[in-house]
Amino acid sequence: MSQPWSPSGYIPRDFQSFPAGTYGSTDDQWYGEDWLYPESEWEERFKEQQALQSGLLHLRERYYDVLKSLNQTNHPLCWAFSTTKAAMYAMAKMGMPEILSPWWTAGVSNGWRNQGGWGAQSTKGLAGVGGVLMDACPDFSSRFDTAETRALAGKRRVIEWYDGGDNREKNRAILVTSFLRGLAPVCDSNDIGHSMCGAGLISINPLVWYEDNSWGAIDQYGPKGLWKRNRIPDGIIVPRVINPAD
Repeated sequence: MSQPWSPSGYIPRDFQSFPAGTYGSTDDQWYGEDWLYPESEWEERFKEQQALQSGLLHLRERYYDVLKSLNQTNHPLCWAFSTTKAAMYAMAKMGMPEILSPWWTAGVSNGWRNQGGWGAQSTKGLAGVGGVLMDACPDFSSRFDTAETRALAGKRRVIEWYDGGDNREKNRAILVTSFLRGLAPVCDSNDIGHSMCGAGLISINPLVWYEDNSWGAIDQYGPKGLWKRNRIPDGIIVPRVINPAD
C-alpha cells in the first residue's frame, strides 16, 4: 500500500477540514487585508530592500552558520523542517539567531509519528508547545520529550503568524508581502510534493524567489541548498514573532 505522503513528507492541506484561519483565528494572530502590500508597491519596495540589504537572503548570508539549510535525512518531515526554519529566520531578524530542532517540532506536532503533514500543522506545534534548540532534541525520538524540555520549549513559542488559504492569488500577495517585510513564509507546493521555507525574492517581474530546502546544503536546484521557484504555493503560513527566551 502506498503512503499518503510524498517521500519528503508533504501532505496537501485539506482546506475544507482546515480552512484559512484554522491555525490563527484570534484577533492577535489573524491579520486583515491591510497587512498585505498592494501590488503597485512591490517593485519599489523590493528595490529599496535590495539597496538596504535588508532581505531574507541578506539575513541568511549574515548568519549563514545558523541559517544554512537543514537536513531531514530519510525522514518524511519536510512540513516541520520548513516551519522550524521560518521560525529561525524570525528569531534571527529579532537579533536571536539560533538553530532550532525540527525533530522536536515534528514530534510535538503529531505525537512523534514519523509521517507526513503540512506547514500549518507544525506551526500549531510551535505555537502550542514551542521550539527547542537542536542540542535539546538532536534526533527524532520521543525520549527527548520530557517535562524539562517542554519547559524550555515554552520559552520559544510562535506567538504571531499569518495563516493563508487555498486562494493562490491571495497566497501570491502573502508570499511577496512576507518577503518584503523580511518574513519567511512556509510554502507548501503540490507540484513537487514538498514544503519549504521561503528564503527571499530574486525578482518581482517575473516573480521568482528562493526557498530554503531541507536536504542539506546541496546545489541541486540552486546555491547552498536553495531552490529557485516561480509557482505560487498551494498553502502558506507565515510565523511573524517568536517570544524571546529568558
